[in-house]
Parts: sequence; structure tokens; C-alpha cells
Amino acid sequence: MKINWKVRLKNPQFWIAIVVVFFANLFAMSGVTFEEINSWDQLGVLLLSALKNPYTFITLGAFVYATVIDFTTPKIGDSPLVLDKKTIKK
Repeated sequence: MKINWKVRLKNPQFWIAIVVVFFANLFAMSGVTFEEINSWDQLGVLLLSALKNPYTFITLGAFVYATVIDFTTPKIGDSPLVLDKKTIKK
């Protein structure tokens, strides 16, 4: 699995996608709405409970995996064009 992590991790769109996918699915699986989480402590409890639950942990990992892979290639890794990039497009 060859992924150009240096470029990908610098791309804000990558992080936005990871955060949206992770938290949207975390809230959906726990049955909690965004309005119900109104403190950092509550969010921490929700995250810890997700990490303790194998089903939730594995499911969240699958959603993050689906966000990371490049669907334009036949394998899991990035295309040769992306692997050779040094920076993201401006």
C-alpha cells in the first residue's frame, strides 16, 4: 500500500473528510445528536465509550479507511501521479 502521506497529511481537505466521517458516524452509532454534546467532557466520554466498544471501534476504522483510499486506482495505494507529487495544488 503506497500512499503519499506527506502530501495527503498537509491537505486540509483530507482532515476535513476524516473529521466529518468520523464524528458523523460516531454520533449516528451512539444515537447522540450534535446538540446533546455541549461540553468537552461529554465529547471525551463519547469517544472513550466508542473506543471500548469493539463494534463501534471497528466500524469507525472502516469509515476512516474508506476515506483514505483512492478510488481512482485498482489497488489501495495512490496512483503514480500522486505518489510523485511534492505539494498539493494551490
